[in-house]
Amino acid sequence: MSGVHYRQLEIRWVDLDPTRGAETRKKRPCVIVQSDIMNRRSRTVIVAPLLPGHKSWPFVVNLTPTGHNGLDKNRHVNLKQLRAVDVSRIDNKQGLLEEHYLVDVLSAIRLVFGIS
Repeated sequence: MSGVHYRQLEIRWVDLDPTRGAETRKKRPCVIVQSDIMNRRSRTVIVAPLLPGHKSWPFVVNLTPTGHNGLDKNRHVNLKQLRAVDVSRIDNKQGLLEEHYLVDVLSAIRLVFGIS
């Protein structure tokens, strides 16, 4: 296993190809949503892709660029496109999503999975 330890809320470049159908494709920034405990012990990491612009869908979290998160423009995290990826697909760190977004990320995940 790689010596790299990934952290929840890190924004990393992830190669999502190959894909099928409507899956989010290509190499793009993704936010790591898996817990730090799981990240230390697993060869796979659960990520959600960052897509351009802001959306009003209930399963997305809109992000604004800051020096901390390293984003270049407004983006949204699509929590309907959660994906477990092998650590070999994960590349450079772009930034760290601010902690205040975690509540919204978890709320969107609960909606996607139908958890009250």
